[in-house]
Amino acid sequence: MRSLLAALTLASASLPALAACPANAPGEPLHWAIAICQQRYETDEIESPKMQSCIFSTAKSYKIEPGKPVANACAINLQLKKKWCAELKKSGAADSIDACVRSRDAVPETVAQGGA
Repeated sequence: MRSLLAALTLASASLPALAACPANAPGEPLHWAIAICQQRYETDEIESPKMQSCIFSTAKSYKIEPGKPVANACAINLQLKKKWCAELKKSGAADSIDACVRSRDAVPETVAQGGA
């Protein structure tokens, strides 16, 4: 599983930037999936079994295939951002899910740094 995650991360880093995505949901869908799992488990240790399982299942459920461009990447980014913002709202870190989703500043560090 560890090698699978490493392959996922490396493959996503080699994809071109999604310039067509709106500024409030930039980046790669796989990076959003990683950010969702980091938020869920409150860790950035992506090599842990829980994180690997979470990233793999999130990617699978959104039909994200590493190393392959995703035709509806911007729509997936927005869906994942909404999920990420919902958790911020639940924890009290965001006033509103909609405002968070619309905000260009509300982007997880993982996404902003290109998965690093």
